[in-house]
Amino acid sequence: MHISHKGYTLAETLVTILIIGVLSAVTLPILQKAAGNKLETMRIKCMYILEQTVSQMLADDVMYPQSNSSPSIGFANTATIKYNGIEYGGNTKFCELFASRINKMHNSVTDCSANKKSFTSADGVDWYLPIANFSTKQKIKFDVNGENEDPNCTYNETTCPKPDIFEYYISPLGKITEEL
Repeated sequence: MHISHKGYTLAETLVTILIIGVLSAVTLPILQKAAGNKLETMRIKCMYILEQTVSQMLADDVMYPQSNSSPSIGFANTATIKYNGIEYGGNTKFCELFASRINKMHNSVTDCSANKKSFTSADGVDWYLPIANFSTKQKIKFDVNGENEDPNCTYNETTCPKPDIFEYYISPLGKITEEL
């Protein structure tokens, strides 16, 4: 008489679980690395938005005229202009014009006050724009996951290796750098 065993023994089940565990331990770090760092991905996205918006603003002769009659060039030209029926000028000109070109979160309002959050974009990024006449480079800061989500710090090798706040400097002619 021949007895047929259908099913797995306890040893076979434990070996299978062990193999699955080892494969998971090996592939999980690879998958996490492939998925990338969300904060770094958002930084790259914000830098792209910053570079494109700055370039478009400087190329627009209504926003920043490139005529020889104006003594100030680039963002240092704080003369009042009328754009889409709204007047912009003075040391809030850059902030207000930049904010007008970005899709904002539904309840976000533009606040072009010194050292305050200027607005929150539709993707939850808090932008801090310069309020200045652009006689020198000015700081632009953004918090890629908003002020209500940690870590709320800029890069520091020991205290903040994965920052969510990034700071850049912009010259009157639109050059963006990481250092002043």
